[in-house]
Order: sequence, then structure tokens, then C-alpha cells
Amino acid sequence: MLHYFKAILALTFGLIFWSSCGDLPISNSSIEIDPDGWYASDHASFEWDIVDLELKYDAFVDIRHNSDYPYSNLYLFLDFTFPNGNQRRDTLAFTLADERGRWYGSGIGDIIDYRVSFQENFEFPINGKYRLKVAHGMRQDPLSGITDIGFWLEKSQNPH
Repeated sequence: MLHYFKAILALTFGLIFWSSCGDLPISNSSIEIDPDGWYASDHASFEWDIVDLELKYDAFVDIRHNSDYPYSNLYLFLDFTFPNGNQRRDTLAFTLADERGRWYGSGIGDIIDYRVSFQENFEFPINGKYRLKVAHGMRQDPLSGITDIGFWLEKSQNPH
């Protein structure tokens, strides 16, 4: 029953995000995290193709967690692989709750969705297939309370 509720919730939020934007995203996918915890060695992997180097893009990481997530912040390691095999690692750090413990994201019940922008109005350097692996960089391993990790790539809303 919980998986059914989560599927309905994901579909609802997906439709809201989709209907609020004029263009469909270049990439939009989500990976469910093991309910027993997210191990630092378990990467959420995403891939997409870039065919137009003239476009500018906005990229986001989607975090879904429950109210049992024990921290107010989250560190992620983003490992990019370019079509030519070159790699780059970025670290993303952000705050999920204020000093009183109120979650910044939105959601229904104890499920909270949070979208983090990490690249805005940028251009890809070469055409081809890109890959992204996302891992957590927290000291707790496995990390509890994270239920899904997603990647969203769209044409920039401000391409100038």
C-alpha cells in the first residue's frame, strides 16, 4: 500500500512540475532508495543525450525524504562523465530544514520533496551521452530517511 501511495504522489508531483513548464525536460528521472538506508557506495545513476550545443540549460537534483531524516542538511557528490570520457566531481551542500526543524520542501504527510538547482543557464561543451552518479557525503552510513533521488535537466528559463 505504501508503494502505491508513493507512486501516486510521484505521479502527482511530476504532473505539477510538467504542467508548470512550457517545455518538456531534456531529462527527468528518479531512483528509489532502499528503505533500509542509502549507503555511500550506492550511486543513483542518470544519463542523457545532448544534441544541441547552442541551447543553455538548467539542472536540478530532486530529493525526496521522510520526516525521519535525522539532519537539517545534506551533502551530495555529483560525478559527471562526459561523452569523451572526461570526468568531473562536484560537491553539493544544502539545507533541508530551518533552525527550528521545519522542512523547506513541500509534500503530503511525512514525505517531503525538495528541488535543488545546481547549474543555471549553462552550455554543454560537446554533443553526446552524459552520465551523472549521485552519492551522499554524510557521515552516517547507511543514511536513513532519504527515499528518492532524481535528476531534472531542462532548457534554461533565462537563456541570456
